[in-house]
Amino acid sequence: MVNKIINMIQSQLYKEKESLDYHTWIFSSVGNRNFNYNSKYLFLYVRKNLPQIRPRFVINDMEKRQLLGKKYGAEYFLDGTTKDGIKQILKAGVWFTSAGLPAYEWSKNPKRIVVNLWHGIPLKKIALLEEHTGAFQKLYFKQIFSRKYTYVLTTSTHLVPVMARSLGVGEEIVKVWGQPRNDVIMKGKAKEELYDLLNIGEQKIKLILYAPTYRDHAATRLFPFEDYDKRKLEEFLQEKKIHICIRMHLEETIEKEKYLSPYIHFVNEDVIDDIAQWMGCFDLLITDYSSIYLDYLLLDKPMIFLPYDKEEYLKDRGMNYPYDEVTPGAKPIKQKELLINIEDSLFGEDRYRAERKECNAYFNQVTEPCCAFICQQILQEI
Repeated sequence: MVNKIINMIQSQLYKEKESLDYHTWIFSSVGNRNFNYNSKYLFLYVRKNLPQIRPRFVINDMEKRQLLGKKYGAEYFLDGTTKDGIKQILKAGVWFTSAGLPAYEWSKNPKRIVVNLWHGIPLKKIALLEEHTGAFQKLYFKQIFSRKYTYVLTTSTHLVPVMARSLGVGEEIVKVWGQPRNDVIMKGKAKEELYDLLNIGEQKIKLILYAPTYRDHAATRLFPFEDYDKRKLEEFLQEKKIHICIRMHLEETIEKEKYLSPYIHFVNEDVIDDIAQWMGCFDLLITDYSSIYLDYLLLDKPMIFLPYDKEEYLKDRGMNYPYDEVTPGAKPIKQKELLINIEDSLFGEDRYRAERKECNAYFNQVTEPCCAFICQQILQEI
């Protein structure tokens, strides 16, 4: 039904020879239902700083759209499944997306500017390079998405070839303009706000963000050690005044009760919808294969890796870079080692700082706020 409306409106616009409106910028993210990733932060920048532009964010979920409308203004959000919403999308001269397109029109309008902000650094193989992407999926991706992009953004010249191959575009289309969400990573929420959110009364504590990635082959094991002992872990956290905040992938389900304690919290999307603006609150990151650590590098803080199923995971998913060469942090295989690594990282010698700086220089060449620069490039073009 939606495709029929798109085709009808598109034909009408072409027939009437209506020109594109370059002062309306459409933003979208995952499934046209989520207000997140780079699209969110560039949208907020435009809304605040570019009065000559009409930013509109596609949210097809009515409840989310109403909540966002109350917070930011109902006029900024539209339903991409309605005739009016589709017409606004198709008339707009500029589209920004982090995942998918605002409307999946078959024919590309060569005059429209379509910018794929993407939603992270491709540590793992993505899109066309994924190990299990079938021939039909690749064809669909190339025909529906890749040919429509004017620009694809990334954070480093070293990533240009990888992004080009992953998304099936020419390298000249991939621009090193940065990630809008990194603007808030470098200048985000105050730590005291997170204390309040988690109901932590004591203020002089250390906070750890534990963000494992999603696995296709099995459920994630949070503390994957043979010597795992919840009591000893809690005693250590209490003694050292440390709290661990676990953030699971949005597609992951887990029995939280097994891990919850006064010192262990879950900060999934129901608690923090977008972690970017909170990342600066954490003193240490624990992860496995999630590219979140590549963003965390900007903060120059320690990190620990738990690749307990590395061989199986890498075989199943595939990586664009040698894992051990681009993960600057301790990799404990026992809980005892983990506790030592945490104590050293937070209170002792930062042994991996030089490696982190080298890794950051490779992946994050854009280290200054980039929203203004991205908008300037588009404004010059229109």
